[in-house]
Amino acid sequence: MPLSQEEVNKKLDDLQADFCKIFETKDPKQIVQFYHPHAVMIHVGRLVKYGREEIKEIMNEWLNTPAVPVTHPEKRFDAGDGEFLFDIGKMEVKFTNAQVFNSKYECIYKKEDGKYLLYHDKMEPLGDFLCEKKE
Repeated sequence: MPLSQEEVNKKLDDLQADFCKIFETKDPKQIVQFYHPHAVMIHVGRLVKYGREEIKEIMNEWLNTPAVPVTHPEKRFDAGDGEFLFDIGKMEVKFTNAQVFNSKYECIYKKEDGKYLLYHDKMEPLGDFLCEKKE
């Protein structure tokens, strides 16, 4: 039976909150446990990473860059009676030097052993690939 929109939103809000808590640990080993073992991370025009080990490599880079991601969900739904959750929207990554990176995002979570893991993590820059300085 498909999940209600309220259930989908609650699950995705909880997943985002959990990821933020894990990311704050700055521990790449913990962070990659949020990802499915066969996850793919796609940053259009920049990189593609497959699996936890490759994703861990990029996390090591990002953990040294002080930034705060802010998501703006636009479309959320489930498939396979809740086996997959989809979260699609726009994201701002705000850096401490006042630069902001704007992108579209698409996250797909897959349920394994009763727990959702990030299976597909895609970002696509909006406008110029480089960060813009916000006044």
